[in-house]
Amino acid sequence: MERKINKLANCHVEVVVNVDKDLWKKAQEKAFNNLAKNVSIPGFRPGKAPMHLIKGHVDQSRVFNDAVNGVLNPVYEDILKNEDIQPVARPTFDVTKLSEDELELKVVLVTRPEVNIGQYTGYTLGKEDPEVTEEDINKAIDELRSQNSTFIVKDDKAEMGDIVVIDFEGTINGVAFDGGKASNHELELGSKSFIPGFEEQLVGVSLGDEVDVKVKFPENYGPDEISGKDAVFHVVVHEVKRRVLPQLDDEFIKDLNLANVGNIDQLRENRRKQLVNTKMNTVRTNYINKLLEEIKKVSTFDIASEILDEEKVSRQKNLEDRLMKSGLGLDQYLELVKKSKEDLDAELLAEAKKGLESYLVMDKIAEKENISLTEEEVEFELAKLADQYQMTMDQIKSAIGQNMNGFTQNLLMQKIESFLFDNNN
Repeated sequence: MERKINKLANCHVEVVVNVDKDLWKKAQEKAFNNLAKNVSIPGFRPGKAPMHLIKGHVDQSRVFNDAVNGVLNPVYEDILKNEDIQPVARPTFDVTKLSEDELELKVVLVTRPEVNIGQYTGYTLGKEDPEVTEEDINKAIDELRSQNSTFIVKDDKAEMGDIVVIDFEGTINGVAFDGGKASNHELELGSKSFIPGFEEQLVGVSLGDEVDVKVKFPENYGPDEISGKDAVFHVVVHEVKRRVLPQLDDEFIKDLNLANVGNIDQLRENRRKQLVNTKMNTVRTNYINKLLEEIKKVSTFDIASEILDEEKVSRQKNLEDRLMKSGLGLDQYLELVKKSKEDLDAELLAEAKKGLESYLVMDKIAEKENISLTEEEVEFELAKLADQYQMTMDQIKSAIGQNMNGFTQNLLMQKIESFLFDNNN
């Protein structure tokens, strides 16, 4: 087949194809024969009439239409086989010439986004040094104790920090509303997991108490039927439990089963290192994000609108999946955050563009600097996970399963980030 290649803007390539005459002829014959099977002519069984009679009853435009559809795949496969083009989305086809003897198609393909990258080393943006104080370490140890605490039923009145087991039902102007009722709900007083003012009014309650808790829903809180409204929750107290923290002694520390940690000094050092790593990761992430924005300012991008739209749709699907797990639909969410669908579309499209541009920059840097992952590096990271979770390598690989490509891609991104972090200030 004869092909003419034209490079278009925004990563589109136009291929004008003069379809092989023999292929076009056979496609027409096949289309005609399929249509002829359904032609009914008085005195003949369907499809058995003489050809000269059948031709008068077959619409030539339908023959052309079916024949064109019949050659699209062979034409597309021929382009991929003979041209150095790597499409990333479905192509579009237009008929530019059509007759019984000739078919010319214009095929437009969307190719991989491109970046003309500017300076990416030698920036001075200022790197923060993660600081860990003694107070930070004390808080981390208190969290460990809280995570390993137990609860005992108490006969006294509830205090902040206690757990109350309650039934509750909320009403607005005496009418119950959706989501305002629960049974045997465990609520930690002071956790701020309920609307402001609710938990404070349960301080002082005891087993068997029934109280009415009066609150006001914040503005923009949930559907309009409750947003900004005064509500009354009738609460029945079934149990009050007190949190008991474990003693900070060698026995507790050994029960934590932390590697190379057997006493308080070693525990403090363990928490310090963990906090440094956590803060360093945050500092590093913030720095890389800031650096990428600077690199993008001196780079140019060529991204097809189709790719951006696909990424936007993917991000919306992820949002809807997260909302579904929270029991919300997209319309409810938009009402909750006071956004229109157009606002959300614009926001998701901007996020898609920013994310794709960042990925293209990272990918181009990997290409220019020959940054890649070795099999040994992947195996080393898998071994670290196996050790962390006390699993075998086979178990770790099985757990990662089909996400192995994502796992290795994440490792590669970390390696590129390390290059950027080391070559900028």
